[in-house]
Amino acid sequence: MALAVDFAAHVLVVRYLLKEEFGVYSYALAIVLLLSTAVQLGLPETLARYVPIYRERGQRGRMVGAVIVSVGAVAVAGAACVLFVLGLPDVTASLLGSAGATAVLAVLIFYVPLEGVNLVLQALFASFGRVRLIFLRQYVLLPGLRFAVVLVLVTQGYGAMFLAAGYVLVSAAGLLLYTAGAGAGLGHPRRALGSGVELPAREIFSFALPVFLGILLILALFGVGTVALGLLKGPEEVAAFEAVLPPARLNQLVPSVFAVLYLPTASRLFARGLTSDLRNVYTATTLWMIVLGLPGLALTTVFAPVFVPTVFGERYSSSSSVLILLAAAYFFSSLMGPSNNTLKVLGRLRYTVTVDSFAFAFGSVLIVGLVSAAGAVGAALGTLMTIAVRDLALQMVVRRSLGGGVLGGDYIRLIGGTLLVLAILTAIQLAFEPGLIVAVLLSGAAGIAMLVSARRMLDVEGLFPELGRALPRFLRP
Repeated sequence: MALAVDFAAHVLVVRYLLKEEFGVYSYALAIVLLLSTAVQLGLPETLARYVPIYRERGQRGRMVGAVIVSVGAVAVAGAACVLFVLGLPDVTASLLGSAGATAVLAVLIFYVPLEGVNLVLQALFASFGRVRLIFLRQYVLLPGLRFAVVLVLVTQGYGAMFLAAGYVLVSAAGLLLYTAGAGAGLGHPRRALGSGVELPAREIFSFALPVFLGILLILALFGVGTVALGLLKGPEEVAAFEAVLPPARLNQLVPSVFAVLYLPTASRLFARGLTSDLRNVYTATTLWMIVLGLPGLALTTVFAPVFVPTVFGERYSSSSSVLILLAAAYFFSSLMGPSNNTLKVLGRLRYTVTVDSFAFAFGSVLIVGLVSAAGAVGAALGTLMTIAVRDLALQMVVRRSLGGGVLGGDYIRLIGGTLLVLAILTAIQLAFEPGLIVAVLLSGAAGIAMLVSARRMLDVEGLFPELGRALPRFLRP
């Protein structure tokens, strides 16, 4: 539901703002998202690992110290970004090459420290099992407030500056909610202070560094593409790329959900030394991600020529090819399975850092070069190629780590079935050019058909018994 609300808000913004104005706003927003990811320094993930350990050991002072180190580092890095943009406006304008984007950035920049601290506190609450609070912020408060901002924008005739200010205030509201719940998460910090706070900075940052290097890949793939478009091509090409990025991310939804199911299972099997069972879970999880991701892939690739102009308007028709490439990029990660998470479970951080570092350098150069040659389409193609190189490299390490039997015959057969379904849908699209509603129905029907035909190889009851009991009888093997 939250995904639908956010997507509806995005569609309203794209259709309401002029294409150039949306491009300016997207350019500034992309820079802010780059900075907000960078200033986190991998600390939310690190805090989520160490807080439970300190709690288990009864090290309250060390736990509070880890929170202080993480929040302080993110806040200082975020404040430095704010001071740079506001204190050196001429330098910022020369770097961006756009006066409009610089003006919007001067408002949006406050999002950087706010969101950074938000995510650190979210990791803290996740460690304490405060799922309800996280759910309230992520899936109720933020989508609702963002949608309200967009409604005011459209109905009152405001522009990009209002939208930027509204999104900053929404992030501030989320931080207020998390701050109110921080006391319950930490218990009584004064008791910890009284017993002596330890600041485990070295331990925290030694783990955060490889995590942060992995995050840089995301910066290269999507943020660098947008920034390169803004610098080399202008706001309209930025808009052509950014408009279709949210629907392309639909193909990331299934892997994100399955990570929640996969990580605990894989960790338990690794701790017990059951490598063969871990191989089976890895393969079956990959099969599930492919099957469940098929409807979104079909809608955003085969039916992209009808999806884009219907949803975003005819002025974005040229973005259909951009959506196809970005959707394929996201889905490629599903094809390769949860390789990155598996290597983290196995403790092979050196390999992930090496692969991610290479992908970051390779992707940055490739995307900038392709943007110069082909604009938004080049940015999307560079993203797809970089993800393919990175995930293939991780898959090779997984195979070497887990041994033979990873992604065997069932995987090959499922890939063949997926290609056949996409070919049939493509023939229907070319012959009949169905409308968006029919395209959605055909994509959903294709997904159900694939799920039924592949139900024996998915082994849902063996992998996830709780989910298996909830499935309809016709989906059980």
